[in-house]
Amino acid sequence: MNKGRLLGIGVGCGSSADLTYAAKNAIENSDIVIFPAGSREHCRAYTIVRDVLKDGQETEFFDFPMTRDRDDLIKRHNEIYKRTRDLLDQGKTVSFITIGDPLIYSTFSYIGEMAERDGYEMKIINGIPSFLSCAGRLALFLGQEDEEIHIIPGSADLNDALSLKGIKIFMKLGKKTPALRQAIKTGDHTFLGAVSHCGMSDERIYRDLSEIPDEMAYLMTAFVR
Repeated sequence: MNKGRLLGIGVGCGSSADLTYAAKNAIENSDIVIFPAGSREHCRAYTIVRDVLKDGQETEFFDFPMTRDRDDLIKRHNEIYKRTRDLLDQGKTVSFITIGDPLIYSTFSYIGEMAERDGYEMKIINGIPSFLSCAGRLALFLGQEDEEIHIIPGSADLNDALSLKGIKIFMKLGKKTPALRQAIKTGDHTFLGAVSHCGMSDERIYRDLSEIPDEMAYLMTAFVR
């Protein structure tokens, strides 16, 4: 049977200007492009690549649940993979679009691992990770000399993360923002800056801890030393 190819494509974190040539070329030459959202109206990844899509190019939108219920997650991932596998078995080149890079906290990781396990050809096309775009907005150099760099998801324990040496990069903080601010104020830490909705129309850059509102958006990245 002629099996297709699965491409995990990173498209940066908000602006079509950050799309790489490799990403554009892969999208243009795909039979179908898959997005990690329930509809194009609510898909940030779609807004980044819509001008790259060819007229009439086939697209699909898969909603990934925001839940910690492992059984629900596994069930939904299996449903999405089954549809993806059906497309691959038709010999199609399937591109799966992800914000940032497909190797870092990516919804594609679940589908890519299952496809590779089943022997399908799978290729990663890297994008600019969101934490690097945010660091760029702040002109913040990372990893100078032998300083450690730690990438911390919003679900992690803040106190444990802050005890690490070097620069801590907190991604997708959302409702944990006030707790991080309090921990920085009361501890021996230095706030280096934060960016929310990087590359999007509502992008905000915060250079002072006091500027950050309590009700911070989900897509915020903060840097702490």
